[in-house]
Amino acid sequence: MVNASPGSLFRRLWPAFVAVAALPAAVLGVGLVTTPAAGAGTVSTRAATAPPSTPPSTPAPPAPPTLLTATRVTSTAVTLSWAAAVPGCCAITNYTIMYPEPFSDVVPTTTVGNVTTATITISPTRQYTIRVAAKDSTGRTSPWSNQIVVVAPATDSGPDTVPPGSPTNLTNRNGTLYWSAAPDNVGVTGYQVYRYDGWYTSLLLGTTTSTTYQLPPSATTGPGPRIQFYVRAKDAAGNLSAASNTVDATSSTPPADLPPTPPRDLAVSRITSTSATLTWTAAEPGCCDVTGYTIGYFQAFHDLGESVRVGNVTTATITLKPATQYRVIVQASDSGGHSSPSSDPLTIVTPATDAGPDTVPPSAPGTLTVTDVTTTTAKLSWTPSTDNVGVTGYHVYRWDGVFNSMLVATVPGTSYQVSLAPSAPNRYYVRARDAAGNVSIATNEVRVDPPTGPTTPPPSPTCEVTYQKQSEWPGGFVADVTVKNAATAAVDGWALAFTFPGEQRITTLWSATYAQSGSAVTIRNANWNGTIAAGASVTFGFQGTWSGSNAAPTSFSLNGAPCL
Repeated sequence: MVNASPGSLFRRLWPAFVAVAALPAAVLGVGLVTTPAAGAGTVSTRAATAPPSTPPSTPAPPAPPTLLTATRVTSTAVTLSWAAAVPGCCAITNYTIMYPEPFSDVVPTTTVGNVTTATITISPTRQYTIRVAAKDSTGRTSPWSNQIVVVAPATDSGPDTVPPGSPTNLTNRNGTLYWSAAPDNVGVTGYQVYRYDGWYTSLLLGTTTSTTYQLPPSATTGPGPRIQFYVRAKDAAGNLSAASNTVDATSSTPPADLPPTPPRDLAVSRITSTSATLTWTAAEPGCCDVTGYTIGYFQAFHDLGESVRVGNVTTATITLKPATQYRVIVQASDSGGHSSPSSDPLTIVTPATDAGPDTVPPSAPGTLTVTDVTTTTAKLSWTPSTDNVGVTGYHVYRWDGVFNSMLVATVPGTSYQVSLAPSAPNRYYVRARDAAGNVSIATNEVRVDPPTGPTTPPPSPTCEVTYQKQSEWPGGFVADVTVKNAATAAVDGWALAFTFPGEQRITTLWSATYAQSGSAVTIRNANWNGTIAAGASVTFGFQGTWSGSNAAPTSFSLNGAPCL
């Protein structure tokens, strides 16, 4: 690997020149030659035919480099690798790396030797479009390689050095910008809206935490050949995403199939033993007007849920069961039949009763862990809950992984030694209880696998997949899938394969493309999220139909390698 030396800068804007060439004065081929004769008059004789000339051969330039990828990205540098160019007439001598920032007319380049890896200097949070070309000993240059987009993180320290994904589907409707939310491994905290003058100047107009922005009147006028706007997502660590698509200052028509944005800020304003009143921030329309919302609510550790359809409102009350934990989501739908992605989920627990002095459930116990595992027993431990009156004990449950939970013990302390079931899934969770019978939200679930003797450990998986159903109703469901690159090198172009265990069919998918044959599914990257840096993740989602069973897939493979 080499470190590229400082390169050169040149401008993108070149004036056009028109060259006018004079026609040739001589004409080759058959002609007449006139020779004066003795006396009056002339004699005409035919000239000899000139043999056609052989045009000189043009030496072939190198072929373009291929498979350009970023193998490591920091806040100040990116390491590139590529497959060497195939020589044309002459030996390859060096490579030129071009790495301009979008929305700028300055194009930085640097030249390295006859190598296939190099590190170039970049700046934090900046976006770069990178290509490589080869040059041979005669000075001939190849076409450019494939193009990659790299965004530098804000910092190389701290828990989050992964920039968010790009906002998508940006449109301008009568002076208001709308876009689809960007994904992030931790969470997007806001969006930055920029004005671009069409030359080289980008101006930050403002920031917003929603997926809409009202343009000020002054933003649509001013110098520049073509005023445009774009959006970048931001997370809590200060990382910025790559830019969205651009839109003009005049109104644009959203794509005909653009769904509404997900509802935001889902919360509970009132809860009783048998109901919960929910509130949320309205979804922004996509291609069509929002007409209503679907509320999905699912009992914890159960495979089925319920849903209710309400009108174009931002509050509703749902009927629930006493002392029961639920996971609640909301989706918007529009007049074109499109459904938004789900809101962020909300976990609630109902009190045991609405009468008496105590209707407040305890807090959830802290992280559940398992230690001292033998072939027949294991020790479960957790941190204590709090309660407005007092915690009287903890319920320990065994869960079959589908919908059956069995209470195995009620204990006063914060640990319990369980007897492992030899022929059943050993999956456990804990809930606190108080004297009034109120129960808390459950801890995390742990799975205990008894040892089976010494074995050769399998190779560490290079990917991790999280499949999560966001909502489910009779005949339909919405799921999100997160793919993490657990390898030490970046993935450039990815395909995730899995098999549905039931009669499930994908009908709509976002942030990727898909192909399904029977129950076998292959998901491939979109054109903007094909590279997954080491330790980074990418998320896509889909809506589908089901019958019989809607169990989650149990195994996944990324580019042919099994995932955890």
